[in-house]
Amino acid sequence: FRFDRDTQLKAARAVVFVVDSVQVARDIRATAETLYDVLANASVQENECPVLVLCNKQDDALALPNVRVKEMLEEEIDGLRGSRQAGLDSLQDTADDDAAVEEKAGDYLGIDGKKFVFEDLCHPVQFNESSMVIGHDAGGLEQVEQWISESLHT
Repeated sequence: FRFDRDTQLKAARAVVFVVDSVQVARDIRATAETLYDVLANASVQENECPVLVLCNKQDDALALPNVRVKEMLEEEIDGLRGSRQAGLDSLQDTADDDAAVEEKAGDYLGIDGKKFVFEDLCHPVQFNESSMVIGHDAGGLEQVEQWISESLHT
């Protein structure tokens, strides 16, 4: 079974993106690439779909706080923009299909010439901490349910 992200995002009204706060430093590239793909998705952008980045496992002493996870992802996505733009430039030089080039051009996140920050996106991105351990201060599913309810009623 393979999750078809693009099909699911076409119908999404909100997105909860769960990050392992303990492993994120080791997996930052893959995490940032996946989040980039979600944020650059045409349906997410067209619908200005709110995104919650849920920094999970806050009950672990090695977990990074959501502020640090956000900074790391911003830095990594900033670098990804450059490499993806270089790939687009080479595609433009060789492409016979202008529609494919135009589609990829819409993948650029943030403001050109400015360091990437989530606040520059057309849709809201919020970072919260969580733990699914019962009784932990960081909150659990109730917090996510509240965010979804608030996001869908605004």
